[in-house]
Amino acid sequence: MCHSTGFSYAIFDGHLKTVVNYNSFEVVDFYQISPNTLQGFLDGIAVFLNDFKSVKIVFENQFYTLMPAALFDEEEVAAYYNLKYKLAEHEQLLNQRIPDFGAQIIYAVPQFMFNQLLGKFAESSIRERIKVFHHAHALLSALYYQTNHLNKEVCYVNFCDKTFDIVLIKKSGLHFCNTYNYNNPEDVLYFVMHAYQNNQLNPEVNECYLSGYHIELKVIKELLFTYLKNTKDIELSHVPASVHQPSTIFLLQHCV
Repeated sequence: MCHSTGFSYAIFDGHLKTVVNYNSFEVVDFYQISPNTLQGFLDGIAVFLNDFKSVKIVFENQFYTLMPAALFDEEEVAAYYNLKYKLAEHEQLLNQRIPDFGAQIIYAVPQFMFNQLLGKFAESSIRERIKVFHHAHALLSALYYQTNHLNKEVCYVNFCDKTFDIVLIKKSGLHFCNTYNYNNPEDVLYFVMHAYQNNQLNPEVNECYLSGYHIELKVIKELLFTYLKNTKDIELSHVPASVHQPSTIFLLQHCV
């Protein structure tokens, strides 16, 4: 998994159904590093030389857009993305369908990073079994298997290291999904309350489920509970006991 403050990897034993190895590396402004620096990191991880049955790569960032899959046209990918963001020269556009909610996600990643990660497994027999995801795809796939939103209108707030996601689900249908940067708990409160107001949710009634990890999460929870009376914690994926900080990487177990 690649994100703005570093990268991590987990090795999953499908037979034992457990994570046998997990490591994370903190790298300031990870998406701004040079190709040579990234290559040095990748070459230093000997375990990547193993012949895995499959590999899943996830990019965590806020540069994505969602649309109904029924309206998606492959030839218009750049046009869809440019309605919300401006594609940089060094970026590559990717897209996948999220069948659970009938949506299509379009997102941008650093081109050299995408190429080097795939190239790391180029000589492996699994080359054709490598799949790339966006973290919002993994999150939505995990939320689909929850039952809290059945026949209701609920809000999910998922915390990453420097960003957080807001997802609104109305009667099992995806209504809204976006990712925001934040610097303090008040930022989170502002965006969550704005989402409630714009989508006619009642802060006294409609449930808000919190997941993920952040060092200030306790303070954030206390602040949200002051304004949202129906706030609850939720676990979206199984995280090994040895891992103290839940990571988006573990949501990949919901992606196929």
